[in-house]
Amino acid sequence: MNDDAMMDVSQNEAGVEFIPRLNGSMINKFNGSEVSIVGKYLGNANDSDATEHVFEASDGLKFRVKLNPSEPFDGYKTKHIEIRGNVQDGIVQQQSYKEWGDEFAMPTWDKFVQLTHQYPQLF
Repeated sequence: MNDDAMMDVSQNEAGVEFIPRLNGSMINKFNGSEVSIVGKYLGNANDSDATEHVFEASDGLKFRVKLNPSEPFDGYKTKHIEIRGNVQDGIVQQQSYKEWGDEFAMPTWDKFVQLTHQYPQLF
């Protein structure tokens, strides 16, 4: 990991690096940072740009994800996806993703996300 990439990763009190987990209302607070956010895939943002997708976050707010056009991408295969990437102007620039299946307890996940910010020393 180069020094530039490490600047976006936070450290907890024990010095362990972590990537903040977000819901939709938190995205703009992390502009310029590497984040993780789970969302329900809703589809392409518009027909003219196949690299921009819309998701519904765990708190019900919509957010956008921009794919890297130079990276191979064969589409999302499940409904719920964890996106990791950098936030730029309120859009998550996808670096990687993990599929979490079609059945996922988003309200419970949202409670977890809120707890990670309320008690950062535990997470």
